[in-house]
Amino acid sequence: MPILPAFQTPGIRLTTPEGDDFVFAKATYQHAAPEQIRQVLQRADDFGIDDELQPDPAGSYNFPWLETTPKRSRPVPIGQRVLAQLTLTPTTLEIDAMSLRRLNACRRRLERLLGDRIRLVGTEVKDMEQAPPRTRGPRPEPEEPFVPPPEMIAEIEEKMLRQWIDDSIPALGGLTPRQAVRTPEGRQQVLELIEHAGRMQRKMPKTPGVFAPDYRKVKKMLGLE
Repeated sequence: MPILPAFQTPGIRLTTPEGDDFVFAKATYQHAAPEQIRQVLQRADDFGIDDELQPDPAGSYNFPWLETTPKRSRPVPIGQRVLAQLTLTPTTLEIDAMSLRRLNACRRRLERLLGDRIRLVGTEVKDMEQAPPRTRGPRPEPEEPFVPPPEMIAEIEEKMLRQWIDDSIPALGGLTPRQAVRTPEGRQQVLELIEHAGRMQRKMPKTPGVFAPDYRKVKKMLGLE
């Protein structure tokens, strides 16, 4: 029996749920009040920083900026969406986001909260599809493989799941899962496909940076729970 289709990221336009292309967007601020900044952000309800968050050996705090007002016109995300990752060091505050829109939104939020406690040093945006040109000569030393950040992996995996819901599946007689679940027989077939995908994924080694969407989450998307 045909099983779930394999997804190839080149066949998917990698975008955020807001419709923006994924990029590597970064902003860096300087500051001289790390403890004050930590306390201000801890009192806010959209930063994942609390008393239990411990600094790394260099004294830096790493925490997310979370979405707090999801748009009803968009599909509900699986869990609370991470919009950016922040790093608070003893002298800098850095934002890493997967779109320019998110970076600018996080900047506005931080600047409203922190005011003159922070000073922008610079911003940087890199296109994910941009590759360095090939040059002739000695072969360069191999670089470490790129591992996408967790928030990017989570969003792409969710995109894969939502695409699968509306894909024509041979095992369902050419129906999409969304169409198939309208009948008791189709619901059972979709559940069997989901369970099969789960068994296959559990057999695969877990490698950092590899997309492995959890098809069990489709049950919630299709109202099968």
